[in-house]
Amino acid sequence: MKSKLFSMGFTALLALVVAAPAAFASSSSYSFTLDNRVVDGSKNGQYHNLSKGSATISGKQHQYSSDPKPVGPNTISYQLWNKSSGNSFGVVKSVPNSDGTSNSVKGTYSGLGGGSKYYLLIFRTDDGRNIKGSGTVSN
Repeated sequence: MKSKLFSMGFTALLALVVAAPAAFASSSSYSFTLDNRVVDGSKNGQYHNLSKGSATISGKQHQYSSDPKPVGPNTISYQLWNKSSGNSFGVVKSVPNSDGTSNSVKGTYSGLGGGSKYYLLIFRTDDGRNIKGSGTVSN
C-alpha cells in the first residue's frame, strides 16, 4: 500500500514539474510616459521575450497632465514589433479618459514567431494631453 501511494504521489509530482513551464507563460511588463507623439520601446530598451503564436496586452493608461486647451483625447495605438524580423503583429487601440482617471488597455496580437526582441511602439496624434501607462505583454 505504501509503495502504491508513493508511486501515485511521485507520478503527480512529475506531472506537475512537466506541466509547470506550460502553465507559466511568457510575460513581461511595460511602462511609458507619452508627452508627445511616440514612445518606441526599441529605443528605450524595453524588449519582451514571447513564444510563438499569439500574445495579449493588458494594462492601464491615464492622463497625468495637459497643456492649456487640450483637444481630444486622441486614440493611443499600441503596435507590437519584432526587432529582428522587422514585422508588425497588429495594433491595439485605446482612448484615454478625458478626466484623468485610468482606463484599460486590452487586446491580442497574432502570428508571433517567438524570440526575445519584441517591442511596443506606442503612438497617437498629439492632443496636448500627457499620458502615462503600464501593463504586461504575455502569451
